[in-house]
Amino acid sequence: MIIYSESFHVEYPLEKEWIDWVKNTLIPEMYEIQIFTKVIFSKVISHPDESGCTYSLQYYAANKKVLEDFYKNHSDRFAQLLFHKFGTRVLPFKTELELIESFEF
Repeated sequence: MIIYSESFHVEYPLEKEWIDWVKNTLIPEMYEIQIFTKVIFSKVISHPDESGCTYSLQYYAANKKVLEDFYKNHSDRFAQLLFHKFGTRVLPFKTELELIESFEF
């Protein structure tokens, strides 16, 4: 399992609009491409910043090949959607993680 983690620094005045956009536009469009099996939407509460807040979307992919398909066929379009809507007032940072094991308590 591969986790494609995308963090976003969002300027405070855009926070509500951006959350609504993620829930009503981004996540439904990600669902439509049927690449990822699950997404977790979180707010980063450590390291407060005076210019904005940080959010994380973690998309779960079955394997690296599936994620590479996303990069090849869909990633640019989603980056353009974000930039077209918010410009440089929302800045993304991407990380890939390999799930070793999950523990439920």
